Amino acid sequence: MSKHPEGEEAKVNSQEVNSRVVGSELGAGSPIGYCTNVHAGTNLAQILANLKGCALRVREHLGKQNLGIGLWFSQSAALEMLSGSRVEKERRIGEFRDGLSQMGLVPYTLNGFPQKDFHQSVVKHRVYEPAWWEPQRLEYTKQLVSILHELLPTGVGGSISTLPISWSHTDDSRGEVGLMVQQQAADQLLELALHLNELYEQTGRRIVIALEPEPGCLFTDHASLRTYYERFWSEPAIDAKRAAIARKYLTICHDICHSAVMAEDQKLAIELDRQLGIRVGKVQVSSAIRVDWVGKSPEERALALEQLGLFAEDRYLHQTLVIKSDGSKELFEDLPKLLTRVRNGQMQWVDGCQWRIHFHVPIYAERLGAIDSTRGEILKFFDCVREHGDWFDGSEQYEVETYAWSVLPKSLASESLDVGISRELRWLEEAMKARAIRL
Repeated sequence: MSKHPEGEEAKVNSQEVNSRVVGSELGAGSPIGYCTNVHAGTNLAQILANLKGCALRVREHLGKQNLGIGLWFSQSAALEMLSGSRVEKERRIGEFRDGLSQMGLVPYTLNGFPQKDFHQSVVKHRVYEPAWWEPQRLEYTKQLVSILHELLPTGVGGSISTLPISWSHTDDSRGEVGLMVQQQAADQLLELALHLNELYEQTGRRIVIALEPEPGCLFTDHASLRTYYERFWSEPAIDAKRAAIARKYLTICHDICHSAVMAEDQKLAIELDRQLGIRVGKVQVSSAIRVDWVGKSPEERALALEQLGLFAEDRYLHQTLVIKSDGSKELFEDLPKLLTRVRNGQMQWVDGCQWRIHFHVPIYAERLGAIDSTRGEILKFFDCVREHGDWFDGSEQYEVETYAWSVLPKSLASESLDVGISRELRWLEEAMKARAIRL
């Protein structure tokens, strides 16, 4: 029997309740905000200081009473929040919650993808550690569940985006060992889904996990996530009851930048997800770099390559999809490696090609000097939301995730962070309102 005092009827109506309560905090419809993994704080004091220095100013720039934020807690910050006795933990959480309330900031989602320091001088492949088959990943994510449960306003559901299992080119993800560790990852995520279902049964709070496909990872796109779902979280691999729980709590985080880099048809990808019962739990509104080399003069090519060199920085991984003239595709692990090949005279990677580059650029920017962005894919996604409203039940949450402001070329990052993020949120609100999507 459910321990939730309002019983089965309340469970059926939970999404409606969540929507109403979120509406009272952030405005009608699905909440939007920005992901605070753009800030470098790895302890609670730094996190609050960053929010005061940026998020509070963003709220003021936008003239809002409340502003939604997607929080990021590193592993060390999560441990700090939950350490000590029950009394100490409750005091610490209460102080953090009060700090958010005083700034008019409403947490509605967490980014649980980067577990370690996301702002060290070189991150690259470290962002995929630990993988989902390692116990530390499950432990950390359960800690995030506890924190989000305590920080969310009463009656509001939330989401936690997470790693797409692992980077795909690790020794552990291949061969017989790969099958074993993938099963371990599936088992841990199913355990987490059961944990979330128990939380809901006991408290009425629904928190979902949103698995985030990323180019080059085990879930490199929607299709690879569906394959995993069918193999590990569907009958006959597991029984019908646990398969239903998996579909309720293991959702997809649709990162528009990542989808654009992989040249996915977003409408078709989400339609095929739905056919398997996979829901969109979270949308990260983000934009990538696009370069169409076809028709560029030698001078234009030289300028575009020069500008791309400014994006070939050392902190983050910038996977690059090359779409060739015959329609075939090849994914390169990192932009600097591809640029080195071109500079060494291997022009076949330019001639007749288009490049899609995993670099989160401001979502309002359509052009970046001599190169373009994939901003149009954001608009295509919201066209899909408008045309297929039955695909989106209002429980999905939207989050601007331009985490790369600190490594943008100076010409693009000339304004302060709070002003840049405010411009992004204004642009997003206008794009959604133009399509009659409730905010």
